Amino acid sequence: MATGSNAVRHARARYGRTAARLRHPLRSIESEAEHLHEVEREGESAETPLVVLLGLILFLIPIFLFLLVLAFAVYYLAR
Repeated sequence: MATGSNAVRHARARYGRTAARLRHPLRSIESEAEHLHEVEREGESAETPLVVLLGLILFLIPIFLFLLVLAFAVYYLAR
């Protein structure tokens, strides 16, 4: 029985380390996004206009691409 419990303990430790490694990049992205929101809210930094424009562009690009794909699909189907 000791071999089985050792295997379970070993697997649990491996899973925990792997899960922690996978969560690390997501946490760094989230912390950077929070930092940019703080800079934008304060409005005192020189980067504030850049942050606002970048956020606006990143918001509008997917909408533009969706409309472009939709227009090409309609054109293709209308031929």
